[in-house]
Amino acid sequence: MSGILNFAIDKVKEKLDESCEYGNVGTSERILSVIAGGFILGMGAKKLFKNPITAFSGITLGGALIFRGVTGSCPIKEAIEGKQPEATVIEHRYFVK
Repeated sequence: MSGILNFAIDKVKEKLDESCEYGNVGTSERILSVIAGGFILGMGAKKLFKNPITAFSGITLGGALIFRGVTGSCPIKEAIEGKQPEATVIEHRYFVK
C-alpha cells in the first residue's frame, strides 16, 4: 500500500516541478499565493450565509490564487509581461548640400 502512495506522491511532485519549469510564477510567489488564497477562501466560506455576494467574490479570488500557486502559471502576469508589442523603427536620413 505504501508503494502506491509513494508512487502517487512522486507523480504529484513531478507534475509540480514540470509546472515550475514552464510556469511564469516564482517559488516565493507560489507559496504566498497558496497561503493568501487559502485565507481568502476560508474567510469567504465563513461569510457565505451572512453576505453571499462578498463571500462568492472571496471564494472566487481565493480559488484563483490557490490555482495560481499550485500550477505555477498566471495568465494575467503572462498577458502583462509576456506579450510586449514589437516595434520596428525605420530611420530616414536626408542629406542636404
